[in-house]
Amino acid sequence: MDKPLHIIEPYKHGMDGWLILTFGIFALSIAVMYYYNKNKKLDYNRRNIIVMLSGFIAAIAFMSGGFRLYSKWRLQPIEVSVNHIKTPYGKAPLNNLLDYYIKLEKRYKPMQADIIQDSAYYFFLIERNNKTHVLSEGDYPIREVLDKLNEVMGYEKKEK
Repeated sequence: MDKPLHIIEPYKHGMDGWLILTFGIFALSIAVMYYYNKNKKLDYNRRNIIVMLSGFIAAIAFMSGGFRLYSKWRLQPIEVSVNHIKTPYGKAPLNNLLDYYIKLEKRYKPMQADIIQDSAYYFFLIERNNKTHVLSEGDYPIREVLDKLNEVMGYEKKEK
């Protein structure tokens, strides 16, 4: 087992506000559901509608928070060794790499195609069997990943 030459850690975002908000909405909608299920002052139909809607909101908030936690858990360090690179998508042998590059992805406004709404850099690592590893600049220092991979592959660093 060869030891990694470089270990690149993902950015640690911690407990972000959206995660706390989604679980707060979940708890609030469960409380509303419980309160109106026990409250017999409202007529039967209105009470059932409120309970059903708060149940839907609770389910959406719980799944949103769960998927956000899963994506945070999925962020693993990238290991670059002499023979392979290990990303969250698996291990790719260096002799099996077809290409790797950084690409700027732009998202344009829907009704104004000449105005950029959002843009982000992504690191693409493509294997010969067409398996693609995509890393976002929001999660990893992708320029550092590119530099370390170029160093291990024996390419010179290009100065701008």
